[in-house]
Amino acid sequence: MDELLEKSEGLNSEFSRIFEYGPAEESKRVTSCWIMCLVAHEHAISLRQLVMCGNYTSAICLMRSQFESLTRAVWLFYAASDKKIENTFSTLSELSQSADQKPNNAEMIKALEGKAPEQAVLMFKEFRDVQWKGLNSYVHGGIHAMQRHGSGYPIQLIEQIIKSSNGLLTMTAMMAAILTGNPAITKDITRIQRRHKDCLPDLIT
Repeated sequence: MDELLEKSEGLNSEFSRIFEYGPAEESKRVTSCWIMCLVAHEHAISLRQLVMCGNYTSAICLMRSQFESLTRAVWLFYAASDKKIENTFSTLSELSQSADQKPNNAEMIKALEGKAPEQAVLMFKEFRDVQWKGLNSYVHGGIHAMQRHGSGYPIQLIEQIIKSSNGLLTMTAMMAAILTGNPAITKDITRIQRRHKDCLPDLIT
């Protein structure tokens, strides 16, 4: 697992440089998407740090947050209404918080159909179909958290979590690359994926 974590750090190091460019424009739609990409990126970094500390239950919980942040980032760019974008920049209050509750994650993915790149939508659906129930169990203290924390985590499971998080990180980097408006950066994502295929899930590579 140490080797996988080291390779994952190399992947993150290459993707982190994308965020140094910043978005190509300062519209609220692009800015909101960019910020959520940064949030998803932070979650990916924190997940690996938790794994290195042996805090596996917390790491798995965080992967759901990483997935939701990325989903929201892509939804904000491709599918959110202008009103929803405006709500995102409203002063934080009980009213703006309530307005931010909808759509939920499943509804965002549905709204992306026909608007976002087809491959991205398929990946979101695949991830949700495979991971969502288990992640919810960890987040809400369900049977997955109870049994795994009690009996220990198989190394294969933790390696799968790391690779899945790296897959989400790759999608985050692609979205951020699109926002830079630089086609060369977008094309480089594929080359980075190939260089680091050993630490990515098969769906991404």
